[in-house]
Amino acid sequence: MKKSFSIYLMVISLFFLVVGCEKDKDEPPTPGIGKELVIDASSKTIWVYFSFSIGDTLTVNDPDNSLEWDLGLKRYRFKTNSGTSGSGQGGVVNMGKVDFNSVIEAPESGYAVDDSVTFQVHGGEKKYSVNPVLLGWETMEGMPPTFVPTDSIYVVKAADGKYAKAWFKSYYHPTESTSGYITLQYLYQPDGSRYLKEE
Repeated sequence: MKKSFSIYLMVISLFFLVVGCEKDKDEPPTPGIGKELVIDASSKTIWVYFSFSIGDTLTVNDPDNSLEWDLGLKRYRFKTNSGTSGSGQGGVVNMGKVDFNSVIEAPESGYAVDDSVTFQVHGGEKKYSVNPVLLGWETMEGMPPTFVPTDSIYVVKAADGKYAKAWFKSYYHPTESTSGYITLQYLYQPDGSRYLKEE
């Protein structure tokens, strides 16, 4: 009798284990808060390059042909490794002003690639290769003008085609009033899936 009862318990346990595994496959991943860092993009002449997989900035000798970088930043101008900026698979989708944690899956399509955009600068006009969707990450308000983030959440396709979600939270140094310091919160999915979850 004891042996039969033990076998019965084992069968029931296996049943619930299999059902639990099937349920886990269907459920969306648990969203995560990701990582946050401040990038010094204050130079008016030098692009700063960032890699999602490394989680930091890096030196890139040939950005047009390198797949090492995912985002380029020069003050308020941002580019991805795509289109006129690089040879990667980069691009951006604006998910709107939503909660960062609510973005748990990257869209399959609709990623804008970089293009040449004309900017008004002191003394005239100048063209920069940037991502046109990322031009909307901030607005200028007040006098003197202050850069204010729009708090949109973006899904960024990295140079290798993997996905990250990004929130550009500030244009100023966290403890000073110096401009060009970008506070970036992001969550990168290294396994290549479209699910944006914690590892």
